[in-house]
Amino acid sequence: MVRPLTDIANLLFPKVCPGCQRPLLKSENELCIHCQTGLPVRLHLTSGELIQRFYGRVLLTEAHTFLSFSRSGLSQRILHEIKYGGNRELAIEMGRLFGEKCSELELYKSIDVIVPVPLHDSKLRLRGFNQSELIAKGLGEKLGVPVETKAVTRLVKTSTQTKKSRTERWKNVERIFETSQSVLSGKHVLVVDDVITTGATLESCVQSILDAGAKKVSAGCLAMA
Repeated sequence: MVRPLTDIANLLFPKVCPGCQRPLLKSENELCIHCQTGLPVRLHLTSGELIQRFYGRVLLTEAHTFLSFSRSGLSQRILHEIKYGGNRELAIEMGRLFGEKCSELELYKSIDVIVPVPLHDSKLRLRGFNQSELIAKGLGEKLGVPVETKAVTRLVKTSTQTKKSRTERWKNVERIFETSQSVLSGKHVLVVDDVITTGATLESCVQSILDAGAKKVSAGCLAMA
């Protein structure tokens, strides 16, 4: 009885692609084939613009971003649907697509564990999920690498970064994370975030992991603004 009701619901209220608002076919998973093939992929074989943002700030082995970001573009619509539309399955699927590309790079064969940038408990309760954790879940599925969500804790609830200057953003996130030494010590850790602007939050998270004894830390983000 459940299946017929589900079929009727899908007929009356078809699931639409967040990229173009077209109804999804049964064979399509979260994104239509048109939007999936049109993703503005910017992942390269070597680290590029993303890692350059961290030169002189924190020691990263490598850093990659999956998508180019443009306001009102496809990547922004996807990120908005994940973060504000609460589309958890889309976040996981984007992680899988990211993972498919990452699996082509030699770097990702040496990753021991994936760590998503954590939210403060109060924000996690309010939102109900951590989008970076869901992206990391999909990424880990494709790479065959475990995702560790308890090793790094966000100690401080920071104010919004949106209208802050670059210097203010760095000060706002200084020493806001705590990392368990026993879990990540001696390992190559991949830190995952959804979107990078100045990179201040990611920098603080990476430094905390390095201070806890990680052998190497690399970074991956879905998009870079």
